[in-house]
Amino acid sequence: MQRFLNPKNDFVFKRLFGTEKNKGILIQFLNDVFEGKQDTIEDVEFLKSNQDPEVATLRQSIVDVMCRDSKGNRFIIEMQCATDTHFIQRAVAYACRAYLNQKTGAEGYGIMKPVIFFAIMKRTLFKDKAEYLSHHRVTDVCTGENDIKNLSFSFLELSKFRKKSINELETNVERWAYFFKNAQSTSPEDLERLERDDKLFWRAYTALAEYNYTPEELLEYERYEMKQDEIATSLSDAEARGRAKGREEGKLKGKREMALELLLAGVDPDIVVRTSGLSPDEIESFRNSDPGK
Repeated sequence: MQRFLNPKNDFVFKRLFGTEKNKGILIQFLNDVFEGKQDTIEDVEFLKSNQDPEVATLRQSIVDVMCRDSKGNRFIIEMQCATDTHFIQRAVAYACRAYLNQKTGAEGYGIMKPVIFFAIMKRTLFKDKAEYLSHHRVTDVCTGENDIKNLSFSFLELSKFRKKSINELETNVERWAYFFKNAQSTSPEDLERLERDDKLFWRAYTALAEYNYTPEELLEYERYEMKQDEIATSLSDAEARGRAKGREEGKLKGKREMALELLLAGVDPDIVVRTSGLSPDEIESFRNSDPGK
């Protein structure tokens, strides 16, 4: 069975959407996810995605793909696999930086075009939103009108996409969500159907086929996979430590509250020590403090 690489891998993602060879796939992808939200894109020019050398030492690139269409609109496309507490703030910072970077010399602000930030999220970003694809713009809070069109943000949350079979897919957006979530488990039968009925998505799958990569490129792919696994493990460990610390702090707070209640009720301090598990010094500190605090 043909092996397909992981489209969420940074190395593969950039090759799939950030190269001249696959530019047609990127254009179709953008037109599908922004249908009715942006003008149809006819062509794109790839731009340098690394905007900040200091941050680049910590991450291979600040954004995975950056391009502009024939009207000058700039698109930032990022794959986000790991949990990032401040991801929205980071997205706004990247979009603002890309917007400000357009201003050069004496040309002024008149040359500056809109920036559209789009992220594909492995994990849930907006817990209270049911839809897996959302678009966000600056709007008039009274009328809902989009008068300021300079910045907009869109997110595809893969964790919310539930369809598990190609036969269930009805729209191209659903096909893209399925592609990012399930490409590696695509069956030969599904691939034959795509080749027959949907050439664009068959091309996208073909771009993931292992035979299209050199041994050196496959080593780079594996390096990125290991890096992502390390990041995921580190985050998981940090979350576990945080939960454990929270539980311990909660237990300690409960002990202190119980001890204070017993002291206020006139219970002997020695009994409070044995009951709460706190040290005599801690109990003494309660006795010497203002109970109202």
